[in-house]
Amino acid sequence: MRTASLVKMANQIAASVPDQGAAVDQTAAHLRLFWTPTMIDTLAAHLHDHPGSVSAPVREAVRQLRPEQVAP
Repeated sequence: MRTASLVKMANQIAASVPDQGAAVDQTAAHLRLFWTPTMIDTLAAHLHDHPGSVSAPVREAVRQLRPEQVAP
């Protein structure tokens, strides 16, 4: 899957959370349940070089899942 598609999907997932206060945890839960480890790793690697390419909730959700790959 193309990285651009992963970025778009992750942003859509975070934006669709009704309670934006819970967007980080719910986005992380969604990624953990429905995305393959390779998809998450690809997104994390992309965020390492392009942290501004996703919303803040996505960045924090991926950081929860792959803290060693996403810089604080």
